[in-house]
Amino acid sequence: MKLGASTLAYRRLPLAEALAHLRRLGFDTVDLGCIYPSYCPHFDPTAAGSSALMRIEDALAGLRVATLTIGMAPWNSPDRIIRTAQMEFAVGSLRVAKALGAYAVSVQSGTRPKTAAEWDNAAQQAAEAVRIVMRRAEALGVRLSVEIQWNALAETVEQAEQLLALINHPLVGVTVDTSHLVALGADPVAAIERLGSRVHHVHLRDAKPGDYRLTPGDGEVPFAAVAGALRKIGYDRACVIELEGDFPAAEADEQLRRARAHIEQAFAPPQQSAA
Repeated sequence: MKLGASTLAYRRLPLAEALAHLRRLGFDTVDLGCIYPSYCPHFDPTAAGSSALMRIEDALAGLRVATLTIGMAPWNSPDRIIRTAQMEFAVGSLRVAKALGAYAVSVQSGTRPKTAAEWDNAAQQAAEAVRIVMRRAEALGVRLSVEIQWNALAETVEQAEQLLALINHPLVGVTVDTSHLVALGADPVAAIERLGSRVHHVHLRDAKPGDYRLTPGDGEVPFAAVAGALRKIGYDRACVIELEGDFPAAEADEQLRRARAHIEQAFAPPQQSAA
């Protein structure tokens, strides 16, 4: 498993500066964050023509893109115009991912309904939007990975499984974020083992119950056990440290250094005992 980092840690910087920070920290694999239009506007995939892609490639300067993490609007918005805008954003992101050699685009699942009784209709609406996107983009061969997140349509493993069943597309899977699971009181190890091959991407962050924005080492995520579960299911793609907050750049550097040291130690392969 390759360890990478997300540009979300530097969301207030231009993309080129965010990538320069990650390069100086020694990362060679990155996740490009694009929560548009104001949270992390590192690029606009709907306007990513050849010149825009060249600028992104120049900024990468050899860094490998594992995935894009994107969001613009809810898949299950009751407003058709808003829903369509999210679909166009996702299709554009899949095209950018293909051009940059990324294997997946990680997306939010949609807005959490106000009541449990509304969940089925909201999930059906989100699933139909995702299916339309994948019909338009499946020739690209890029995966779409729906993240299990606090206060979202897919907030639990069970909800993610139900949503995947409704979408029913071989290129659509799940992004496991260790922090959201632990903050919600779920076991990330059990979640990974249950989801198995449907785990298409992994975000690494620490958490305590009720708080999902902690730097690895500051919370209760059992990272060594997470690594063991990922090995058990045969996961061989990138695991990305995704720090998210309003850190000044220098503090983000230090937090990522600390996070990387903690995770590298936890993810080290178990020592073989002497015969």
